[in-house]
Amino acid sequence: MADCLKDFRRTRDQRYKKDKKYLGATVFLAVFLILGLIVNTAGLAADQVTVTAELNTSEFPEDQAALLTVTVNGAGSAKVARPEADGLEIAYQGQNRQMQWINGKYSSSISFVFIVQPLEAGTHTIKPIKVEVDGKVLETQPVTCKILPVNSTTAPPAGKKGGPPPAGPQTRLRSGEADKIGFMRIIPEKNKKTAYSGELVPFTIKAFFRQGLRATIKSAPRIIGDNFMLEYLDDQPQQNEEVVDGIPYTVVTWHGAFSGVKEGDFSLEVELDASLLVRTRTRRPASPLSPFFNDPFFDDFFGNYTHREVKLVSPEQVMHVKDLPKEGQPADFKGAIGTFSLAVTGEPLEGKVGDPITLKMKIRGTGNFDRVQAPVFTGDPKEWKTYPPSNQFTDQGNGQDKKEKSFEQIIVPTDQNITAIPPVSFSYFDPDAETYITLTSDSIPLNLQKSKSTKKQVDLPQKSKPRPVAREKTKNPDPGLAPIHTELGRMYHAITPVYKKTWFQALLGASLLLLVTGLLLRQHQRRLEADPMITRRKEVDKKLAACFRDMENAASTGDSSTFLKSCRTAIQEAMGLRWNREPRAITLADLRAGLEKDSPLISLFEQAEHASYMGTELDQETMGRIIESLKGEIGSLKKKR
Repeated sequence: MADCLKDFRRTRDQRYKKDKKYLGATVFLAVFLILGLIVNTAGLAADQVTVTAELNTSEFPEDQAALLTVTVNGAGSAKVARPEADGLEIAYQGQNRQMQWINGKYSSSISFVFIVQPLEAGTHTIKPIKVEVDGKVLETQPVTCKILPVNSTTAPPAGKKGGPPPAGPQTRLRSGEADKIGFMRIIPEKNKKTAYSGELVPFTIKAFFRQGLRATIKSAPRIIGDNFMLEYLDDQPQQNEEVVDGIPYTVVTWHGAFSGVKEGDFSLEVELDASLLVRTRTRRPASPLSPFFNDPFFDDFFGNYTHREVKLVSPEQVMHVKDLPKEGQPADFKGAIGTFSLAVTGEPLEGKVGDPITLKMKIRGTGNFDRVQAPVFTGDPKEWKTYPPSNQFTDQGNGQDKKEKSFEQIIVPTDQNITAIPPVSFSYFDPDAETYITLTSDSIPLNLQKSKSTKKQVDLPQKSKPRPVAREKTKNPDPGLAPIHTELGRMYHAITPVYKKTWFQALLGASLLLLVTGLLLRQHQRRLEADPMITRRKEVDKKLAACFRDMENAASTGDSSTFLKSCRTAIQEAMGLRWNREPRAITLADLRAGLEKDSPLISLFEQAEHASYMGTELDQETMGRIIESLKGEIGSLKKKR
């Protein structure tokens, strides 16, 4: 038994050394495969950007407006061209951004909202809208709508697209109808009742729940209908206690802002979903002790609790929304409404013609920053070359002058007579002053070095070949800026991403195959380590096969001594595996004690032992019968494992 364990341990150590050799290669290939899959997934994600355009209603009267929403899924930023349609006037309203992380999968979308105002009745089609995402231009599908005459009416569809929401399983509780539960209010800043279309109106929402009531808020407050857009809302509401008419309430408060979508008088209401844990009294059968146990004190012992889904709704209040005045509207006005300030700087202010200058513009204040566009550069296109500006928005809170939008624009002077950077202008509408305001920056002094051009007359000998003229290298005035190249570089037909190349995909496939193979081999090795008998059986099967080969060779040459010795060894190996003993230690007495009396293995083993001492000779026919009999007996032992 000890020798058997030593053989097994020696075999296991040899296999472990071999396993360590390919384990390192397997780990390397696994890391390479994971990195390749990450690159491939990133590339596929870039290809999964989709754009859609949708109207909130396909039919509406000529004297009303509709909302057109362009949604970009799978992108963090995008640029949308202005929609075009005959018979419709389309104006930009704003944008919303949504990011989700569900079950480890990240998704983002941007929605651009436009107001569609009919110009005439009939069927109109909004042309495909172009959307630019990471330099790639996508198009939406065309959108068709039907404009009805003023005397015709159409009911808006129920639910999210407009009209009354569909009935649900919740109990709708409007303030004043459920004093025993709670109520809610939406309070516009300064109790404002009039606002301009697109103006950001700050508000406060308060949800009151009676103290002692077990309530769970299941959704954030939302505005009912599509006449107002919720621009932003606190992620973490405040909670405190207030007493109203002598009754204590737990109050949950949100701060946010909304904006009107179109002109008219509209109802402003908000709602939220909540779940209440309500106690219900259990009916008890009449008994002599009923007057005693019917006391409300015992409700805590005999009462049950049940969940009740409710929807709190604020009181209806009318908000008048009016359009921005057309009179006095500046040409560069792009929809910004609020109160803003403008600061402009430029650098570097010394250089030469053709050197780029970074123009930094900051707009601070309060208002609808989603409509704040870059200030307009007033320089002459013949003297300046401009590039599209970049922007960054910073929000430090809801207070005055806490929001800022920064723009950076590269401008390049092309005339050496320029002495200053021209001013930039930014126009917005001030809802408090009810007038348009244009902010204009001051000119920024600029020092451009005048280039000196000299001409030299060179006399060339006749019939001489022109020598190549070496180009003078232009020194970069600022080591932080790259020189401007005036020559066209090398042209390429197309640049194919690495993850799309055939060799890379083939390499990933081969790596995956090697990884799977390594994992299977490792699993097999662990299985062998967990069950040593598997290795032992394989080794015994190999030894038995060798014994039978020796027996067949001995039978063919008539070597009885070798034949019987191999027969005896085969029986010992088979019984050693069955009894989990050292094969060479098994004797005839062990076989007689462990096997049935009529077992052919006993007679074969006894005959083999006698032959080793007496020199018994067997003919080939007898040897053949012994081989077949021994194979059958050992085969039956294998089936009983």
